[in-house]
Amino acid sequence: MKRKVVMTGTVGVMTEANLKVMKDLLESKVDAEFEFLFDLPQDDDTLIAAAKGAEILITQYQFMSEKVYEALTPELKAVISFGIGYNSANLEVATAHNVYVCNVPNYCLEEVAVHVMALIMAEQRRLPNLIRWIEDGKWGGGYKAIAPVKRFSYSTVGLYGFGRIARYVAKMLSGFGCRVIAYDAIVPADSIRAAGVEPVDFDTLLAESDYHSMHVPLLPSTQGIMNKEAFRKMKPTAILVNTARGALCNPDDLYEALVSGEIYGAAIDAYITEPPAGIEEKIRQLPNVLSTPHVGYYTDDAFNELISQTVDVAVDLLNGKNPGTLINRELWKD
Repeated sequence: MKRKVVMTGTVGVMTEANLKVMKDLLESKVDAEFEFLFDLPQDDDTLIAAAKGAEILITQYQFMSEKVYEALTPELKAVISFGIGYNSANLEVATAHNVYVCNVPNYCLEEVAVHVMALIMAEQRRLPNLIRWIEDGKWGGGYKAIAPVKRFSYSTVGLYGFGRIARYVAKMLSGFGCRVIAYDAIVPADSIRAAGVEPVDFDTLLAESDYHSMHVPLLPSTQGIMNKEAFRKMKPTAILVNTARGALCNPDDLYEALVSGEIYGAAIDAYITEPPAGIEEKIRQLPNVLSTPHVGYYTDDAFNELISQTVDVAVDLLNGKNPGTLINRELWKD
């Protein structure tokens, strides 16, 4: 009986052509069979029945509960996040069941950085306001839809987190002449400074950023880090840019900050619930919010790399080789 690799919970991302590429690529490299289960996340019992016997499960949005791990182990050896974020894998529970959690961290660094820049530039030139101005039948005096706004080279861009994507953003910003500051709880100040960026503490980042861009993973220490207290420390002219994870922001507090004018606006590519619902849908509808549908990762090139790199991770695991993208590294026995 061939070893089983399943994919599920990708929410509209995988086409039949994509799935054929992944299946053919995987099955050409290793003696295993690939099966796509569900596009949308399923309840535990439905997932368990369909995934039983799988050695590797690939997912993006399917939350892996304790019940699922209990039912699928010991056959299940690994969960691969189809992307950079791996919160759906439920790392602590996976580790307790000796299941490897891997991600694909290197496929879209340039794309997300470019998307961050696109959102910052759109907000700096107030493009949503200008589009509405024209759609309302206006033309002359369009500057009124922009004001007040200052020259970009007079602005400060703050990077919360200074990993690979943030470094890309900093490099792109270097030609604009603006001030770039960063805070990272782990990356040494000297490393930030060596990249031409000014290291600051978190409170300074909040207080001095005109554009506050999020570049940290979703962890217990970062969940809801952008909350009422944080928004109170920001400039009333500041714009929050979030292409990372929606849950980095407390949505109720973000809504209040946007409605009250505590911050000027937000540009968001990642919500907690996608598509947005409840308070997040109210946020999306605000006139001072620019939203994109979680597409910062995408170019044709990046998506092809996501498929091929995911397959490489699965093949390495099936061959007993460390794929180099293990999150719970402590489980690996050389």
